[in-house]
Amino acid sequence: MILYRYNCIEHGEFEAFNTIAKRDNMSCPKCGKDTQYMVAAPRIKLEGITGHFPTAADQWANLHEKEAKREPQ
Repeated sequence: MILYRYNCIEHGEFEAFNTIAKRDNMSCPKCGKDTQYMVAAPRIKLEGITGHFPTAADQWANLHEKEAKREPQ
């Protein structure tokens, strides 16, 4: 089951779980009329992930950049 978004002409948008095979066949839960399946981007949130995944080369460059900025003793 996947969460899909639908639009009822009378009651507006709503979301409902449905199978892929039956995603185009959904009735409005309020009036029972046919609805239109709406294509929408998935709504997900990945907690704790910054979106930047440093490679080994990035980590090496950052380490050496920090060392170069250190003041000589």
